[in-house]
Amino acid sequence: MKNNINIAVVGLGQVGSYLLNELNTKRKDIELKTGKKINVVAVSARNINKKRQFKIDKKIFFKILWKFLIKKK
Repeated sequence: MKNNINIAVVGLGQVGSYLLNELNTKRKDIELKTGKKINVVAVSARNINKKRQFKIDKKIFFKILWKFLIKKK
């Protein structure tokens, strides 16, 4: 089995923001309980400059997610 799980978060509304925040704050607990390393490989939202409660790595931010999918091929 793979030890890595890659996740792309599409949209940073209520659900996307909550998910990203939980993944960031509970990353070590998730890894200990599951034995899997969580990697957020892409984040997509309308506005990269909007103030958020957490930092987003601009290298993984895509305004249009399909550009990420093309880039990965």
